[in-house]
Amino acid sequence: MLTNPLPITGIGDPYVLRWDGVYYLYATSAPDGFRVWHSADLSQWSEPVYCYRPGPDSFGESCFWAPEVYGWDGKFYMYYTAQWKGHAEEALRIGLAVADNPLGPFRDVSAAPLFDLGYGVLDGHVFTDDDGQRYLYYSRAGANQIIDGKKEADIYVARLSRDGREVTGPHHRVLWASQPWERDPADDQYWNEGPFVLKHQGRYHMMYSANFYQSRRYGIGGAWADSPYGPFVKYPENPIVSYVEGRVSGPGHNSVTIAPDGQGLLCVYHVHTDYHHPSGDRQVCIDPLVFRDGHIAVLGPTLGSR
Repeated sequence: MLTNPLPITGIGDPYVLRWDGVYYLYATSAPDGFRVWHSADLSQWSEPVYCYRPGPDSFGESCFWAPEVYGWDGKFYMYYTAQWKGHAEEALRIGLAVADNPLGPFRDVSAAPLFDLGYGVLDGHVFTDDDGQRYLYYSRAGANQIIDGKKEADIYVARLSRDGREVTGPHHRVLWASQPWERDPADDQYWNEGPFVLKHQGRYHMMYSANFYQSRRYGIGGAWADSPYGPFVKYPENPIVSYVEGRVSGPGHNSVTIAPDGQGLLCVYHVHTDYHHPSGDRQVCIDPLVFRDGHIAVLGPTLGSR
């Protein structure tokens, strides 16, 4: 039986990989790399172990955030965010590390980031279409984009090579903070980040997080498109996951996995551990995900057993 929140705290940005009947949970979880938990049923979880630590030839030195892991061609590929060495100012980039096992150890494929556009990027997510073409979605870091005195972050997409090791196409902006709930004047940071893409009945649906991650108003929105490049149209009913007064603060940065019975989808996301003091201290929640009238709906956020 699933119980929210899960007994996994001190994390952010949870991503779950299901592989050979085992669930592996990766997250923003350590100042010097990434840890991983595993489970057979999403209820009972192992103690965490390190799956990635930077080496002498790694590009990153801090800010190890938002890992996502995928399996293909007999290997496991981790896309992650880190601060680039040798930069005094914020210089977030996306890196790629590879392992032979979901538990790692993951090793960087290069001493350089996956790509460099001259400004910060974060939250890399890979979507593989039905024809095998891979696409990398990511967010431009808000510290590098100031509009009317506010930090803003937009979501972009670019084609990846079939092996996932190179960006092979131009970068397209596909989403930005445009709905009222994403631009609360009480915050000074307007973000669209944490993209996750699903395909349903021929349409592409993007889940994304908006507002500021340390705000209780941080939440999850949805958008749809007829192409991986968009244009993505935001759901009018956004946010599809939002805070619950007095109970749940800042639900966001989600991933999606398959239920243990193989019959449904589950949304994995974080919430603030202390409702009254939103911060980077977060914990994991899981709720069912369904499609209603052609849009994603999450049956949450919930707390307690179900």
